[in-house]
Amino acid sequence: MILDKVLITGSSNGLGKHLALYFLEKGHEVILHGRNKKQLEAISSSVKLKNRSIKYYACDLLEEESVKKLAEFAKTENVKILINNAGIHCKNKPFLDLDIEYMNNIININLKVPIILTYYLLNSLNNIININSMSGIESKKYRTLYAASKWGLKGFSESLKNEIDKKNILDVYPTSIKTNDQIENGMEVDNVAEAIYEAYINKKKEVILDGRF
Repeated sequence: MILDKVLITGSSNGLGKHLALYFLEKGHEVILHGRNKKQLEAISSSVKLKNRSIKYYACDLLEEESVKKLAEFAKTENVKILINNAGIHCKNKPFLDLDIEYMNNIININLKVPIILTYYLLNSLNNIININSMSGIESKKYRTLYAASKWGLKGFSESLKNEIDKKNILDVYPTSIKTNDQIENGMEVDNVAEAIYEAYINKKKEVILDGRF
């Protein structure tokens, strides 16, 4: 059985990389995405040694033309699953300590890019997986712009579900994940990748991964 090909934004490291490797192990063809071409090449080379099918596309999603070209590449590759994983993390600072550049960037990457990619690719996709955050369903101090971007993504995704019946859209709301050595109190990234894949297989519309004690 030929499994759907997947594009994962922000998959040169962190959760995106682990999702890419997990989907590969399950037999999917994968297209990596990131800004760092060397990181993408390294992942691709290591995977090809195991005879897995993987490609990559390097670009900066802050450039709108690059988003369009990524979508065009995904179409030529017959991508059927889009995982909107790329994101800018919360600075945990008071609202008035944030600068305008950060505000623009976080809204663009966390909200605008998933919307635009979905717009370009929707007709050719079977599944969309939006990696949101617990901040997309909770409000907390010092997370104004991060929460705004994630609540916006939730609103977009939930509304789109009401328009579409034949395509499955999965929203993932995780708490902290151990994606680097600095994160001590978080969920194991491999467990998160497995849970997301299981939710995809079972055609769930939403999965909340709350690893807090």
